[in-house]
Amino acid sequence: MVEKCILVVDDDEGDRKLIRRHLSRLYPDAELLEAANGDSARAFEGYKVDVIFLDYLLPGVSGIDLISGFFRQWPNSVIFIMTGQGDEEVAKSAILSGAADYISKSAISSSALHRMIANGLQVARMKWRIEEHQKELQQFSDVLVHDLRAPIRAIKFLSDQILEDFEAGELEEVKREFDMIKRSVSKMSDLIERLASHINPHSDGMPEVVPAGSLVEAACMALAPDISSCNAEVHIEGLDLDVHCFPPDISQLFQNLIGNSLKYRSSLSPRIEIKARLLPYGVQFSVSDNGIGVPIQYRDRIFEPFKRLQRSSDLPGSGLGLATCAKIVKRHNGDIWCDPEVSSGTTIHFTLRLPQSIEPMRSQDLAH
Repeated sequence: MVEKCILVVDDDEGDRKLIRRHLSRLYPDAELLEAANGDSARAFEGYKVDVIFLDYLLPGVSGIDLISGFFRQWPNSVIFIMTGQGDEEVAKSAILSGAADYISKSAISSSALHRMIANGLQVARMKWRIEEHQKELQQFSDVLVHDLRAPIRAIKFLSDQILEDFEAGELEEVKREFDMIKRSVSKMSDLIERLASHINPHSDGMPEVVPAGSLVEAACMALAPDISSCNAEVHIEGLDLDVHCFPPDISQLFQNLIGNSLKYRSSLSPRIEIKARLLPYGVQFSVSDNGIGVPIQYRDRIFEPFKRLQRSSDLPGSGLGLATCAKIVKRHNGDIWCDPEVSSGTTIHFTLRLPQSIEPMRSQDLAH
């Protein structure tokens, strides 16, 4: 199993061989890439590089000058600068340029590399969580200003109307206006619940190995009234395999996807097909429906928070359901996407690649 991808950029073949030997011993399942210069390194654009060891002195360029370009290509990578001689100024420049650490080649050993990678990845994850949290805070502030303003304004207006109509003895109008207030309050409550679910969709505890069918069954039970009222059919295929996951979260993921299929149904009775297949390092699920579908130009954006299709603006929802699905999948080391080849209805694929050795995730970590 490939647990990480490590790129070594150094024009000295002997140094690359030394580092490769240490890394192969430390991480036998890792994918090791090598490049003699920046151009050769950038040729690995199709790879998801996690760690980069970058030589300070390369032909015609300083390794530090390559850092910003590498971050644009691999924004979630951790970069370490190497040099033939220890130099505090080089170390300072490397850190200021975004490198996680600096090491003299004479100090390279298995224990030193292991320490650097472990510490660098830990710090990088904290940084990414902080950045994600900052983005979400901005998004939440936007939705609080925009989406909550309308129901609050409606409640204030209706409260004034109720007082006037009550004093005038228009009790039927008062009753109608109370019903409208209840709908506004319900809309606010639903939005707040969705925000809370999106902030922290993950449960505490250890991941478990559970039958895939049980995850779908839990979702269908939660949606039983909606499935019945829509006269929907849910068909499953290949769900007799086992899945390593956090069960409550994957059930919530299925609930969101099935719920979307019911919400965005066409004039036909909803038909939802759920399939699963084993991958070399995990499992892939597919959820297909015969609903109104997603226009091609929107298929890459529907997993962003608060993004809704223009033509579905009259339907209930906050645009957080698929964004929450994306967060859950991401925390299972997987991917989620809308099938670009489907011309009728919608098909969502997602993969789960949770390592068997993963440590339990804490709710305070996942809130970020």
